Amino acid sequence: MSHHATSNPDWHGWLCDTLARLREPWPTRWPGLPVVLDACAMQLWRDAEPASEDAQHMLSLARAMTALIETHNAPMPIEPHYHNRLHTADALVSVCGLLRVLQAQGHDTPETWMACLLLAVASHDVQHPGGANAFAQQLEHQSVQVFQELAQEHQLASVWIDRVSQLILRTDPTLVSANHDRVAGRAFVMDLDWSTVLMNEADIFASATERFGPGLGHQLADEWAWRELPMHKVVGTDEGRIHFLTSLRFSSPASRAMGMPERVQTQLSQLRGH
Repeated sequence: MSHHATSNPDWHGWLCDTLARLREPWPTRWPGLPVVLDACAMQLWRDAEPASEDAQHMLSLARAMTALIETHNAPMPIEPHYHNRLHTADALVSVCGLLRVLQAQGHDTPETWMACLLLAVASHDVQHPGGANAFAQQLEHQSVQVFQELAQEHQLASVWIDRVSQLILRTDPTLVSANHDRVAGRAFVMDLDWSTVLMNEADIFASATERFGPGLGHQLADEWAWRELPMHKVVGTDEGRIHFLTSLRFSSPASRAMGMPERVQTQLSQLRGH
């Protein structure tokens, strides 16, 4: 990621270019999620370590989590087509980009919450088997269990274990609309509810773009076919893309500065032939 992002008003283009660079070495020359995480931390802390002990602790734990994911996923004969290390990297880069925009806009972005978001995003799909939930928060609870075991080993403060766990659980797609409703009409402040929205936006940012979204839809279709989910026949089609785009919400000042609501509407108009 370029350190000159703050001088570039095209935040959307900057973030998409960063996502494109992630794809250049994938998967044969993949540098590893810890490298991606460190690049994000360099952006957010300007090459320094956080001053707060809690933030330092969470960033260290995020590094341990990304190393754990690499250890678990890299030897896989078949990594999930969508919920793989590249998706986690996409989400990390996207949440970093959203936070950078908030910083440039003058919003207060406490370093504890920034580190909390990096840790939650790094952990949200840990050991994801591919596929989708059979019941509410099924896979999210599995991720929380892995996270909490590692967090307790590292003696993370219980308040942050709880907050990260809540952020992971709130990535269940069926909860996203309610997450946005919770902040409707509220001024932006870095708390659990607004951090949830940032995490939800980062989780689907790449998929919401015209540049990467259609390809990611096909990858999700391949993953769902691999898991024999009937919806694999629809998710990669124009009909599936329209359904996905129609469901999207963008509420944060950062995603709105990137014009995401308008960009989604433009894609919908094109797909519908308007």
